[in-house]
Amino acid sequence: MKTPQTTGSGQHQGPPAADTLNGQRARFLQALQQLDEAWVIAFHETGLSDVYFSRLFTELWERGDKAVSKTDAYSLVKGVSPQTAMKYVHKAIKDGHLEEIDNPDDRRSRLLRMSPALQQRFEEVIDRARSAFIEVLAKE
Repeated sequence: MKTPQTTGSGQHQGPPAADTLNGQRARFLQALQQLDEAWVIAFHETGLSDVYFSRLFTELWERGDKAVSKTDAYSLVKGVSPQTAMKYVHKAIKDGHLEEIDNPDDRRSRLLRMSPALQQRFEEVIDRARSAFIEVLAKE
């Protein structure tokens, strides 16, 4: 297998050959770029294009119809302080992307879930990214 030429710093020059490990890495990165682009297209105008919203929405989507407490939602926003996590969750609630519902087990608290519009938008991002990754992996 031919490897790409490298500079003195070990970085490859020009596009790597498709059948090399670096070629596979390049295709994978192209799929990641398509995921990023899909996220920005779907969420930029909402002010939710930050990666922390991505993590929150992914975690909520994976739970399906199971709503979470606000405290649990705050813990789903990884990599920021608790105060910042609260700001992210409150923005998503204020903008109607997360719905608050009554907690049947505790009338003093509320639960959160994705709004139908957010779920649809999020699934469009997933579908676009899925297609990009399938295309990349099919070439392996």
